Amino acid sequence: MLVLRIGLSVLLLLAAVVAASAAPPYDGTKPMQCTIKTSMICSDPSVCVRGTADTVGLPAVLNVDVGQRVISGAATGRTIKIAWVSREGGRLLIGGTELGGGWTMSVAEDSGAMSSAVIVRTGGFIVFGSCSSN
Repeated sequence: MLVLRIGLSVLLLLAAVVAASAAPPYDGTKPMQCTIKTSMICSDPSVCVRGTADTVGLPAVLNVDVGQRVISGAATGRTIKIAWVSREGGRLLIGGTELGGGWTMSVAEDSGAMSSAVIVRTGGFIVFGSCSSN
């Protein structure tokens, strides 16, 4: 009987370890660095231009800290506050508002693939990239 109890305890402990290690790596529980690879800027419904992070005035790497609710990375020290966070369909979704516009970022929880949309008074832009855990 004692051997059976020990065996069940070990089995339950192993199941808990496997479940804990199965958590998605990009679920917002750890700070991330998100590299912007491509941007698409649209100032008119008929005109969109492909560019880089620099083209839209963003740093090439964004430091995303969901726990602190802040995004940083600009050489000036400027930060953006995260207003809301959600997880749905295997994606970490975060967003907020800034200077009369709105933004949202989506990160695939399993791969770190990132896309973000920013809407401003004169149009908007979409950026694509990938995130890695710090």
